[in-house]
Amino acid sequence: MSLDRNGWEQLGWNSEEKLLIYGIGNVGRQDDGLGIRLVEILEGASLPSSVTLESNYQLNIEDALLISDYDVVLFVDASMEQSDLESFSIRGVYPSAHASFSTHEMSIEGVLALCEELYNKKPRTFLLALKGYEWGISEEMSQGARENLIHAARMFDA
Repeated sequence: MSLDRNGWEQLGWNSEEKLLIYGIGNVGRQDDGLGIRLVEILEGASLPSSVTLESNYQLNIEDALLISDYDVVLFVDASMEQSDLESFSIRGVYPSAHASFSTHEMSIEGVLALCEELYNKKPRTFLLALKGYEWGISEEMSQGARENLIHAARMFDA
């Protein structure tokens, strides 16, 4: 799936809306850093002014406030899923009343549920899952992950 003009529309986004692209991951764990690496690439791209880039090692409670200010949120994270995932996939994500969290880690669904509960906001939310292959302690990504990252960056003309 690519985010050319039709792809942006698949997210239900137009340039008059505020879009947050939020990379998640740990660049010190090989392919786990794919979400952050994509945001780093996009920092050098020519994106519309209504697009904001953020990244973090993991989601936190405070992210509920952050996303409450956006119409559309695209989370970007590495995926260990190997079965049906080619290089990446995009899917909708929704608040979950059953989403669990601690002060150390939250799920996307949990952040969305808090955003809705605390701020009465419900941004349209998606997950861009990039296929990863290696998860050891190293900043070096696998060759397959690098290729998937380049493929995903092309969605944004980056």
